[in-house]
Amino acid sequence: KEDETLCPLCAIYPENSDHILLSCSYSQHIWASISIEFGKPLTAAATFKEHYEKWMAIPWRKGLCKKVWMLLFFAVAWNIWQTRNEIVFQNKVFNHEVILQNIRRKMAFWTKAWKEEIPCTAEEMARNLDILPTILQ
Repeated sequence: KEDETLCPLCAIYPENSDHILLSCSYSQHIWASISIEFGKPLTAAATFKEHYEKWMAIPWRKGLCKKVWMLLFFAVAWNIWQTRNEIVFQNKVFNHEVILQNIRRKMAFWTKAWKEEIPCTAEEMARNLDILPTILQ
């Protein structure tokens, strides 16, 4: 349809929240990268709501790990949406590494705020997100 706005990330499919936040190839790459870094494989979901439910159902042994995992979901979704807005309103370009670094940095600082005795700096955690589950166990 001519009245449909295309996704600002891929410019191929019509823009809607499920596509932008989940099924767009650019978004899928971000979700996959983060889940690999965090050591938890993701299963495919048809909608963003289903993706949320599957993400939240992943088991963790400790409550703080679960809290970090839950927050990670929102950090990823927020950064994808923020990137969409920067592309639309500021003509910025999608940069996979910048998005991942923003997510890592948010997660590191939030985690450090919850558990100050973690034996590394927030910047060290941001550079190596996969150490978070190890530290929190």
